[in-house]
Amino acid sequence: MNLKFVYIFILFLVTQSVLAQGDKDFHATSNAKESLRIAERLMNKGKFEAAAKQFEHTIKIKDNFAVAHRLLGKVYLEMGEYKKAITAYEHSFEIDDKLSRAALFECGEAYFKLGDPELAMYFFNRYEKMKDLNYTNVKKESGLEITYDLMLKERKENCQYVLNLDKSMVMDEPFRLGKNINSKYDEYLPSVTSDGQKLIFTRKRKDQDEDIYLSKKENNQWKKGKAYGNSLNTDKNEGMARFEMHGKAFYFSGCMRSDTEGGCDIYKATLQKDDVIKVTRLEGHLNSHEWDSQPSISCDGTKMFFASTREGGHGGGDIYLSSLLPNGEWGVATNLGSVVNTEGDEEAPFIANDGKTLYFSSNGHPGQGDGDLFISRFENGQWTTPINLGYPINSTGKEIGMYVQGNGKTAYFASERIGGTGGLDIYTFELPEDLRPIPIVHLEGFVLDKNTKAPIATKVSISNSDENFTAYSDETGWFFLCVPGDKGYSFQINQQGYEYFIDAQFLDSQDNTSSSQVTMELVPKNDVKTVAVRKGSPIREKRVQFFFDFDSYELTVKAQNELKELSKLLNREKDWKVEVVGYADKTGSAAYNKKLSEKRAKSIVNFLEKYEVSISKVIKTEGLGAIAGSPYDNTGSQSRRVDVVLRKL
Repeated sequence: MNLKFVYIFILFLVTQSVLAQGDKDFHATSNAKESLRIAERLMNKGKFEAAAKQFEHTIKIKDNFAVAHRLLGKVYLEMGEYKKAITAYEHSFEIDDKLSRAALFECGEAYFKLGDPELAMYFFNRYEKMKDLNYTNVKKESGLEITYDLMLKERKENCQYVLNLDKSMVMDEPFRLGKNINSKYDEYLPSVTSDGQKLIFTRKRKDQDEDIYLSKKENNQWKKGKAYGNSLNTDKNEGMARFEMHGKAFYFSGCMRSDTEGGCDIYKATLQKDDVIKVTRLEGHLNSHEWDSQPSISCDGTKMFFASTREGGHGGGDIYLSSLLPNGEWGVATNLGSVVNTEGDEEAPFIANDGKTLYFSSNGHPGQGDGDLFISRFENGQWTTPINLGYPINSTGKEIGMYVQGNGKTAYFASERIGGTGGLDIYTFELPEDLRPIPIVHLEGFVLDKNTKAPIATKVSISNSDENFTAYSDETGWFFLCVPGDKGYSFQINQQGYEYFIDAQFLDSQDNTSSSQVTMELVPKNDVKTVAVRKGSPIREKRVQFFFDFDSYELTVKAQNELKELSKLLNREKDWKVEVVGYADKTGSAAYNKKLSEKRAKSIVNFLEKYEVSISKVIKTEGLGAIAGSPYDNTGSQSRRVDVVLRKL
């Protein structure tokens, strides 16, 4: 159960209970009683700062007014002023230790928020042991105690979890973004473009609606966040925005709009540079009559993960998945199941670029506070048991809205931990290796007519030795895809009116930062010209290069990994043959260089044979030594190489 929301529900119960308590407190002066009533009215309206001042004024009039101390503690707890809350509660206990059993629970909550699980457990245990005692307000606060009784087991488990934590792990504390992003209000659900230069986030101002803000990075510093105008934000709630990986659009939650089906639905905002030029509600079966929010789109744009309170779930809020249909609508959403979802709340999912690593917030899985961050991976057709990201990422406060930048290493999230500027603040940290997604390559492609250069909207089939992918180029010929790196890929297009297209390419990844651009030019049927592909190389000839250390013909680890993928590609594409040509720099004699280049070429062929590439596929193997007039520096690494030329005969 989420305590933050329970507080709002029970606030009225607290104030009503103490007004009718025994004669002891109500022997106070009439001025103190009137001041108390004013403070209570302010508290019931959610004006906590004003209420705190009024309770302090009441205490100045009558210092031993236990009710005023007890309610002052409650107000400070609501404000996140946990030290002040504890002081107020303890004064109340000193004056009358049987005034309020519920106050013991609240005092334990304050200690827990301060990161003291031992004292928190002490007060939770006191609360539990005092259940059968005749407290002054036992009848008036019975409803409140029922609520806290339901929460007690979870709170004690939270304490025990923190007490058992291993805090010896070597991991940097998250870094809180500066005042240009964070304020005294709540900032949460960050999303960053793949290049790390733009940040959108949600801000909830006091007594106002949620809005979406944009910040840009200049000189490695975030500029002051500015709210989007009325092309996006309204007088209702807009928030929970997440970029598409290419940065041309983002998805967000809009509430109580004219076309909203439930309380909140998911929308798409199309961008032109930094301006929102179009907002559309997602069509199909994704949105429901209930609350649907916090969307996260897969890298290829075909899968949407989101949170919903719709019927049929496992608890309060659950995480769902909807897939994009061929007609452009979203399919029926499916619940991720009981491994991920619990009887509590699962919120703010983020699907990483690999499409298999899911980060989310939950207060239902074992954790430290009101909501911890977790990771689950999709393996063998199912989601793995979620793992708590642990200390120091999670705290005794609430963490929500994990987002991993395109490099797969830099993460952002929101937290209400001690030391923030107010409420939820946005933090960043570097993910440890074991918590990172699988390295991928951002593949951006264009499909054009060979002769006219006109864009072609078509289906592109892409495959490696393990997986098949499908991309669709739009009316501009453009498509975007995230695929695993360090693998060989084939590209195939079968478009009516054009010759069948096939190409091969090795996609290298370096720490999840790599991107590759591919231009595919389709030849109209009956055109005798050869199909041209990336960088003008013909479809019937594809060149892959492997580099060597100085005076060596030993294959590097990188070259071996690439050759493994190349061998899979050659075994899969039966029509491809290879030529292997070795080179050397000009450091040695011509005879020595020729022999070294031959050894380099032979090492490639031997490796391919080792991985079951038929020798019949190798139609030429030779070493050319150092080549006069080479465009490369003949003393540099570019000359110490082997070219593997793939030919489709």
